[in-house]
Amino acid sequence: MSGLPASDAIMRVKRSLLTNAKRAYEIRLQTGNGGNLSGRIPGTDCIIIKARGCSFDQCQAENLITVTRDGEQVAGDGTPSQELAAHLAIYQRRPDVHGILHCHSPWAIACANMNDSIPTVTHHAKSKLGRIPVLRLSDETTQAKVAAIEAMLSANRDLRAFVEDRHGIFSFASTIELARYNAELVEETAQIAWSMALNGQLASNRVSEA
Repeated sequence: MSGLPASDAIMRVKRSLLTNAKRAYEIRLQTGNGGNLSGRIPGTDCIIIKARGCSFDQCQAENLITVTRDGEQVAGDGTPSQELAAHLAIYQRRPDVHGILHCHSPWAIACANMNDSIPTVTHHAKSKLGRIPVLRLSDETTQAKVAAIEAMLSANRDLRAFVEDRHGIFSFASTIELARYNAELVEETAQIAWSMALNGQLASNRVSEA
């Protein structure tokens, strides 16, 4: 694989990242200036990732950062997202992955606080996503997080998404568009699961009060 990508390859990845960042912001999958997304440049050892502190709706070609697989910045204004190490760990373990989206979506975070995985309560979620594990960290260092992600990927070789406890969704796929679709489905599934659990609790309360 070559180290320096051609400019047309860079622009194709950047256009896809910008389109999906805008869409994720419009549907409120990620608000504020949190979250991040990245794309692998085909035929190279490089990825492009959102700059730190940049909102999804503020993403422009100039503030998308190009880095090598070792994390060395080679282009772009600003500094890479603080989740760069997590993205690189996923790309290293999963050569089939060419797009990653991380968002702080509320329903997934709420469900992750209660379970070891997000319940795939619909047939669609079960067929499209399979298991959605929750990543819990006792050590908040970058090294510990990377090690935990690597262990999770080794144990779940077909994993499409996971939710970090009190933090949010990490979704990955062969394209950034598919990664966004998966993240949307995780959030939708979490909302349905939470609503079903709440409905069950309310029904139980009604029975006990009768």
